Amino acid sequence: MAIFPRVFIAIATIGIGAAIATPSIAATDGHSIPWASLGVIRPILTQPAGWGSPIAAQPSSDTTGWCSKKGVEVASGSSRTTLVPDNTVGIMLKSSHLGMVGLPGSSKVVVACDAVALDPNHPDTVYASFEASKGGSIPPLYDIALVTSNMGKSWTFVPPPRGYSLTDFAGFVIRLSSVEFLFSHNIFFPLKQGQSITLVAATSTTGGLSWTDARLGCSTSDMCFIFGPQAPQGACGMSEWQQSVLFGGTGASTSTPKWRAAGAVTSVSQCGSQQLIATNSGTEFLIDRSSQNPLLYTRSGTNWTSISLPKMDGKPVGGTFASFGQVMTIAANGDLVAVAGSPLQTAEHLEILKPDSSAWCAANAPLPTATKQDPVAAMQSSGLKLVVTFLSPVRTNRGSATSALNFPLSNLHCLT
Repeated sequence: MAIFPRVFIAIATIGIGAAIATPSIAATDGHSIPWASLGVIRPILTQPAGWGSPIAAQPSSDTTGWCSKKGVEVASGSSRTTLVPDNTVGIMLKSSHLGMVGLPGSSKVVVACDAVALDPNHPDTVYASFEASKGGSIPPLYDIALVTSNMGKSWTFVPPPRGYSLTDFAGFVIRLSSVEFLFSHNIFFPLKQGQSITLVAATSTTGGLSWTDARLGCSTSDMCFIFGPQAPQGACGMSEWQQSVLFGGTGASTSTPKWRAAGAVTSVSQCGSQQLIATNSGTEFLIDRSSQNPLLYTRSGTNWTSISLPKMDGKPVGGTFASFGQVMTIAANGDLVAVAGSPLQTAEHLEILKPDSSAWCAANAPLPTATKQDPVAAMQSSGLKLVVTFLSPVRTNRGSATSALNFPLSNLHCLT
């Protein structure tokens, strides 16, 4: 099963062709500055949109993980990859009447991991979300959060807060020292400008062995940013749903912390690959290549500034929503790395925009030629490497099949 956001898998399952959706245009304060004027950006935390990313990688950590066909693969630094199997997940989903079948009339439950997060304080704990449906019927398509505290020997459901159900899971909230699990009844997102909301989360300080219900707030007294709850859906090729961009200025000690729409940029497309990237200077970057302003930053959460990027292959980087591709990230070394090419027409490749540079360059990191049929699903950077995952396993030059490729940042440079 492909490791890609569930919205596209649902389209393939029910046999609907993906259409091009209207891009969402992010509003800004009208001011724009060139990328080259920013200097070196030092990311410390990456927050993916949606329920999360099929990659667990953070600029402040050398440990990475990614969804694969047989479970979750985890690697620490340059050490050997460890498989965290998901053999029992299908039985759990089926017994809870949450299993999603692959073909009409089939009783076999599809086990599809599409988001993963690692516990920074418990190396044997892995959190993952798996695709699910109620009674096998889709759409809507849900994600269910599970945890293993013994590297895949057994999995358990993340217990929802009181008054919520397993299908109310609405996404991972990544912190520097923890992972929180957002739950929401309300699927009518995004918030309108000026609206505020109190969010509920499940948290664990024991690596998933015990859980606490909490009001979701900022981990420090400083203002912080998150993506709002992800709504269940099933066909992004037919409609482009929106997901809130939220910020909160309340501290963790506040009894009822509030979140509200982040100024002029209230939402992003729920159907693409977006990221919020916090930096060590207190600036927050928003990446949304479906927008005409694909890279924005803010300090206040109210006023946003667009970053003007040079054209890639003679075309603007943002402004067109595509079902596949359109992936971009700020790597731990400050490089802006993007996927170029069209997976439906030409093989994809990686492009790099170096700090202080005014032009993209082709990267020396080769993607398999099969990415014409199996496009890039997600891309994130750890402290040591760039991790790229694909819609389905691809063949490497050595002939083996893999769900992800790892490129050391120390060796990632422009082709000469």
